[in-house]
Amino acid sequence: MRKSDLPPQLRATCVPIPEKSGCFAVVPLPVPTFIDVPSCHALILLARRELDVLREVIADNQAYADLLLHMLNRREAVDSSQIEGTRTSFDGLLIHEINENTDQAQSDADADMTLGYVHAFAYGAEQIDQLGPTALNQKLILDLHRLLMAGDGQAAPGHWREIQNWIGGFAIETATYVPPPPAEVPRLMADLERLFQYEPEGPAMVSILMRAAIAHVQFEAIHPFKDGNGRTGRLLLPLMFKADGEPPLHLATFLKVRKQDYYRALEQAQKRLNWAPWLTLFLECVIASCRHTVRLFSVLRAIQTRWKGLLAAAGKRRDAAIWKVIDLLLGQPVVTVRAIAQRLGVTFPAANTAIDELVRFDILRKMDQTQRRDRVFHAHEVMNALYTGLDGVLLEVERQTRSAPGLARV
Repeated sequence: MRKSDLPPQLRATCVPIPEKSGCFAVVPLPVPTFIDVPSCHALILLARRELDVLREVIADNQAYADLLLHMLNRREAVDSSQIEGTRTSFDGLLIHEINENTDQAQSDADADMTLGYVHAFAYGAEQIDQLGPTALNQKLILDLHRLLMAGDGQAAPGHWREIQNWIGGFAIETATYVPPPPAEVPRLMADLERLFQYEPEGPAMVSILMRAAIAHVQFEAIHPFKDGNGRTGRLLLPLMFKADGEPPLHLATFLKVRKQDYYRALEQAQKRLNWAPWLTLFLECVIASCRHTVRLFSVLRAIQTRWKGLLAAAGKRRDAAIWKVIDLLLGQPVVTVRAIAQRLGVTFPAANTAIDELVRFDILRKMDQTQRRDRVFHAHEVMNALYTGLDGVLLEVERQTRSAPGLARV
């Protein structure tokens, strides 16, 4: 990173790095609460409308909402972790979670890291439920990092970094971006906390869409941890939405689809103060996430209706365990007999019978049993629905932004 590549405002904040001649760290400017990008005005309105639609659909489908959001949270954990290079798949995470703290548990650092996202989000959501927006403070961020990076002592879980880090390149001399010196981290995070606990100045209210987008760029520019900054920064996004009374939008799945655009847009905002690419990408991912989730509700209803029709046609008693299992599968599409028995409070034989019958109906399919004692099954229709159409909905949003007046892409 060359100092000369930076705009004058950032060049003025640069700090020389000791013993690294010609290398400078960038100290981000004070966090703004609003960035005026005229090309994104209409896109913000569209994103707001899609978010309102999603909130209404969730309210109208409470029977499915908790199950679906439970499943989307785990998809998010997988995709956010895979952006950083982990290899754990969605079904791999669910199996790892089922076996956690049992004699079936297997050592898997990638799966542990991915499951750490699930634990961290659950903790953050609980704190917000108890304390409201004030829960989003520096202590919570440190706690989230501690849970997210548990088991990786090299990452100093739960502590601000005490070393100079950098982004991109094998050495600081060839880095694409050098965050501020460690001594600046506490001050900068205190400044960012103001955005997490936003209070409007006067009658104007800055939308959570704008605040979340800005907060993510600033967090990644500060890069406050030794490792795990990307995962922690993406984890804060759904928590910010939740604290604002919105559905906890999980955006990592769509940012992963546009991974290179994601990195370039962050770099443009951090190094050039050019916010248009990032705001455009962020809002498009918000719209895509809302639309895909709304469609998932319809798909899951159709799947469950078909399943119930199959059971009814076969004359299955309404008090049989099999009916409870098909409800569970909408939010837990990977199961074992033991997990079904424990989750539903039924006997092992009853759970086993239900699963065998669901296999005959092709509602469940047996998964690869390599090195596993428990039989593992998956609801293939639910799994397919979860990942089908991600590219398509993003392309749909892109086409809309290119063709509609006021929605021109940057």
